Amino acid sequence: MPARRGYRVERLRRRRREVVERRQAWLLAGFAAAVAFAAVFGAWQLTSRLLGGSEGPGPAGRLVLITLISSSRQEPVAALLAVRNADTGRCSAYTIPAELLLEGSDGEYVFSADAVEAGTLCEDLQRVIGVPVDAQYSLPASALTDLAGVKPLRLVLEKPLAVTSDGVTRRFKSNDRLQPGELEGLLAAAVAKEAAGATLQAALVRAAVSAAAARPAGEAAAAVARLAAGVPADGPLLKEMLTGLVGSDATVDRLPSKSRVAEGQFAFLPDAEAVMADVTRNSSAFRAEHTVIVRNGTGKVGAGRAVARRLAGLDVNLAPVGNAATFKYRHTQILAGERALPVAQDIRAILGRGVVLSGTDVPAKSVVVIVGADLKLSEPTAKDQP
Repeated sequence: MPARRGYRVERLRRRRREVVERRQAWLLAGFAAAVAFAAVFGAWQLTSRLLGGSEGPGPAGRLVLITLISSSRQEPVAALLAVRNADTGRCSAYTIPAELLLEGSDGEYVFSADAVEAGTLCEDLQRVIGVPVDAQYSLPASALTDLAGVKPLRLVLEKPLAVTSDGVTRRFKSNDRLQPGELEGLLAAAVAKEAAGATLQAALVRAAVSAAAARPAGEAAAAVARLAAGVPADGPLLKEMLTGLVGSDATVDRLPSKSRVAEGQFAFLPDAEAVMADVTRNSSAFRAEHTVIVRNGTGKVGAGRAVARRLAGLDVNLAPVGNAATFKYRHTQILAGERALPVAQDIRAILGRGVVLSGTDVPAKSVVVIVGADLKLSEPTAKDQP
């Protein structure tokens, strides 16, 4: 009997011990889960402070190609790439010179004038900008006159220029006045006239857009509606872009490019970094492998945006600019994800300031730039740029 009672007592002790051990195991598992959650939550909070922005997504960027056709010769006299900025919503127009070098289907250089004649301008231009064009339209060259109205136009030029057409040389200087009816003929005269022609072409389009912006809102809107009504089903997009262009803050310039002469042949070569900054990243289809997030750590208004503009030529996604967790950063920090160190080093070279650090809580393909007080935004070039 004593042995039997001892057996029962031992079995009861084992059961109690097993219950206690199971409870301890559950408590340990719960504690481990809580610790893991706290770690993840803390990392998320830190990353949110670094990556989170104070701004929501901007308006969708748009790229629209517009070819202007001469009413008398029925041939193209100008081509424009209208761009709506994905951050600000502002519209710009970039003229495409006849001597601009594009990329053909086999990787060869193609002049834009030849691409227009072959009907491949849109495809060849897309290879240069690296993103698709949302839509393309053909309009009569008189469309610029319709937008500009009846008042004289004012040319804005950095320096005087001369363009010869059909044996007649005409000279232009800044603030010259032109009649709207002269636009079409002058655009035709500017075609394939090297640098002077390209400069005049951009100045003519700029003058027409500025005149349209100065018209009463109802007149400009009516002109835009008439032009959009004459195109196919995608007319609303054309109307949207033209409405943006005749706004008071629209800009007009030549597609970012640099002139060069090789073997006696003049040409414009696209400026890859400027094209990326002004055109490519404004496409709704633009996607890059790496992402750069700029945070203002100084409290100076516009410091973050100024840095983002400097970095706009990089082939990276630029997140909306926001503020850092504090404005007490004395030194610029560039926090690199584990697979984004080369991008961080490029940023350091562009800014000429900042220390590159390993961002343990930064996504692998992202870089966070926290702007510090040491960054002199007034400097026109980076310190260690050639």
